[in-house]
Amino acid sequence: MLQIFRRLNWRDGLFSVKTFIAAMLALYIAFRLDLSQPSWSVTTVYIVSQPLAGMVLAKSLYRVLGTLIGAVASLVLVSLFSNAPELFCLALAVWIGLGTSVSIYLRDAPQSYVGMLSGYSAAIIGLPAALAPDQAFDFAVARCLEIMLGIACGALMHHVVFPQRAGDALRKALDATLPSMARWAGDALGGREGEAKGLADRRQIISAVIALDALRVFAVIDTPALRAVDAVIRQFEGKLLSLLALLMSVYDRFAVLQARQPETAAVLQPLLERSAAHIAASAGARTPEDAREEGEEERALKGEIDARLPPVQSLSTDPDALLVRSILLRLGDVLTMWRETVWIRTHIALGRRLPGDDAAPSFRPYRDVSLAVVGGLVSAATVVIASAFWILSAWPNGPTAVTFAGIMCAVMGARDNPAAASAQFLKMGLVGVLIAAVYLFALLPPLATFPALVVALAPFFLVCGLLLAVPVAIPYTMPLIFVAGGLIGLTNAMNYDFAAFINGAISYVVGIGIGAAALGLLRPLGTEWAVQRLTRGLFRDLEQITGGAAVEPRSIFESRMFDRINALFMRLDPMVESQRAHLQASLAGLRIGLNVLVLRSLRPALAPPVAASVQGALAALATYFAGMARSRSPEMPLAILVSARQQVLADGDGVVSTRAAEALYNIEATLRLHAGFFQPAPAAPLISSEAVAT
Repeated sequence: MLQIFRRLNWRDGLFSVKTFIAAMLALYIAFRLDLSQPSWSVTTVYIVSQPLAGMVLAKSLYRVLGTLIGAVASLVLVSLFSNAPELFCLALAVWIGLGTSVSIYLRDAPQSYVGMLSGYSAAIIGLPAALAPDQAFDFAVARCLEIMLGIACGALMHHVVFPQRAGDALRKALDATLPSMARWAGDALGGREGEAKGLADRRQIISAVIALDALRVFAVIDTPALRAVDAVIRQFEGKLLSLLALLMSVYDRFAVLQARQPETAAVLQPLLERSAAHIAASAGARTPEDAREEGEEERALKGEIDARLPPVQSLSTDPDALLVRSILLRLGDVLTMWRETVWIRTHIALGRRLPGDDAAPSFRPYRDVSLAVVGGLVSAATVVIASAFWILSAWPNGPTAVTFAGIMCAVMGARDNPAAASAQFLKMGLVGVLIAAVYLFALLPPLATFPALVVALAPFFLVCGLLLAVPVAIPYTMPLIFVAGGLIGLTNAMNYDFAAFINGAISYVVGIGIGAAALGLLRPLGTEWAVQRLTRGLFRDLEQITGGAAVEPRSIFESRMFDRINALFMRLDPMVESQRAHLQASLAGLRIGLNVLVLRSLRPALAPPVAASVQGALAALATYFAGMARSRSPEMPLAILVSARQQVLADGDGVVSTRAAEALYNIEATLRLHAGFFQPAPAAPLISSEAVAT
């Protein structure tokens, strides 16, 4: 906690003050409107508040939508099943499960709030309404007003008063992206990186590029100037991903060449270093005209690349000639792609649109259907268990326990280790109970005016606001806001009944405890399972582009694969040898997929017998990847790839045949190089139980 407070700066303090003012404004209006539970307005302000204005607006919009959907769903359920509590609870469980599945499926997208909020809003509104069906509509209206009031005050405050715009953060990220990539290219092409450091640097670059799209989504909301060049930013993101794939291809293939033919690698090393120097020197172009023109240095580099290409006639007898040729051709592609990327970046800096009407590529994150289904089923089962406990025990506070059990599963269901996260929530919830007790029985009873109430609430909520500004502190802060804010229960007619407080506190703790226990028992799967799912998803992506009826655009495949790889980087440590090999092989899977796309684009231009041979190789790869996606460990189709390559080379030395042979060789060589991943033997788990525990 001391380290967290040391990270704070004046912006975090400003964020906390703005959030507190918004919460007190919502509370004051709720008091004046005599709403039944004004504390929901305060809690909602803290839920929607984010450091960046665009994030607040996006979260607010989808929270409103989710709340309205949940309110309508609760009214429908009450009208259908108010006389049958068992059926009502079963239908509510199914609804919460569906909302959880949607939320987990959409992952970090702002739209995921719709699923989450529509699920547990139905519980918040529906359970009390089911006990008094004649007042159901009033319950729904009151809860919606309280929540929307909090949303409106939070969004207004963060968007109008000293706003920190996502557009400013995006501009800084865009300014830093190309220099960072140029530095990594210099280290990689200059041979100044080891395996572990190279993977760590790639993790940072991949994470930064993927984070750009998340920032872009919020920046176009709060910064009109960037909204006008949104398509240009998406073009820039697509180029960055393609450039990153090309740089990694050159880096990894050159490492193989150094191991096989160190003399040849030493001859090519100066060319790679000069290319890296050119990349670094050209990163600062200011105008599109400066960036668009091919300079003398680039022409000289490409001329040397062409001069060093092995003759086509040697490709059939010397497989390593294909490796050298691939390195040089991809290096030339890097130089061209870099110039195009810098050119697009200058348009963003000047606020210009690109000439022409090319469609901007869209970032396609991966979707985890299996986790979404499991999360939904666990949420539904948890609500059923909590509801059964409520109905059988006839506990008056049972609806609150059911609500919090559902909230726990909806919020924690996407975690790799939801049981541990839920246990942490429970611990901080107990702290929240103590804080609420101090307020209810020591601080609030003597107060009689609203200003005095604001002064009394300030210490707790200002500290919570500071902690919300630090991402690592959020899991510790939200339970305090939920539990303490709910138990304090600010209303115009406060109730300081100790027995009622104890019953309410027990219902909170029991609900959270049921959610934590259900997640631990029904989903006892941790990081290792997440890595296995991501790996199987990688093989499914390769199966799809290899055997799919339509050829998938490169930008879509690259973005989805990089998103999976980024998720793997978040769970695996490149300093651990076995995990480092897994990460390297996942990056190799991206290169295999790009070569498959090349083969599929070239196949129609090949002679029919050769095209049939290439199609046979693609079919064998599709079958192989399908088996790997289903954990069947099929044999790698190396012999088929070699046969297809030889047949392509025997057909002639044309550009298309040479490029197809190179792609087949790259796939074959990558499979051989990472045979431990692509042809695995039974092995120990990648992540030990001790590592998970820590």
